[in-house]
Amino acid sequence: MRRRRWTGAAVTCVATALALVHVLRPDLSIDSTAVALLVIALVPWMGDLFHSIELPGGARLEYRRLEERIGAAEERATRLDQQVDGAAATARVALAAAGSPDPEGWEGTGGDASWAAGTLERLVTEYAQVRERMPSSSLRTARQERIFGEMLKVVPHVPGFDADTMLASEEPGERLAALARLYVEPDPTKLEALLDATAREELPFLMYWCANTTDRLLSGTAADTYSVPVGLVRRLRTRLAEVPDGSDRARFLRRVLRHLDPSGPRPAAGG
Repeated sequence: MRRRRWTGAAVTCVATALALVHVLRPDLSIDSTAVALLVIALVPWMGDLFHSIELPGGARLEYRRLEERIGAAEERATRLDQQVDGAAATARVALAAAGSPDPEGWEGTGGDASWAAGTLERLVTEYAQVRERMPSSSLRTARQERIFGEMLKVVPHVPGFDADTMLASEEPGERLAALARLYVEPDPTKLEALLDATAREELPFLMYWCANTTDRLLSGTAADTYSVPVGLVRRLRTRLAEVPDGSDRARFLRRVLRHLDPSGPRPAAGG
């Protein structure tokens, strides 16, 4: 609305200036070419004042519609960039798990369970140190992804892994370890615990992997979505409203909510 008022004021000022020029200098001739060029210069700025202009011969220039199409194309491009970024994050972690050497000391242990537990404890501590010592940046995210990738290789060998307790832990590294275990071994019986963790997680990196892991579980298993408490679904919707709309966290949260309630509100195309 403000832009429309400014545009109208600008057009009025230009028209008034031309009228004054005509009164003060009646001998000044303005040919049709000059008038046409002036109109061409003004018309694009008048898109807020009219939807279209009809030219001789019936041709119609629809500025408002063209502007809307350009805006829609830019939004689609932005959503595509966001999806590529999310896929890249998952791919980087997968490469860290599959392409990196086995965690230090693995060879010669024969997959010893106590060694696996010790290695996981080291990774949990390393994650806490990275968060404490490094400022938020792409470099810190890369370190966190590497740690998560190593956890993916270790957690299957840790016996008696209590995912519920780890998900509820105050230590972010332990919560990340629980997500690694459930990412590698999706367990439908842990759906509600994962959803609860997703709804209350405050750390962006962990929340992303909460939602990502939950979506993976819902997409690849026959988890019972009908038994999920309505209150928990409401908490997830509230959480969705609190995160940046274009973020990977929001995209995976919307996917999770579609699994839980296919008839619920739909996100914009590409979400």
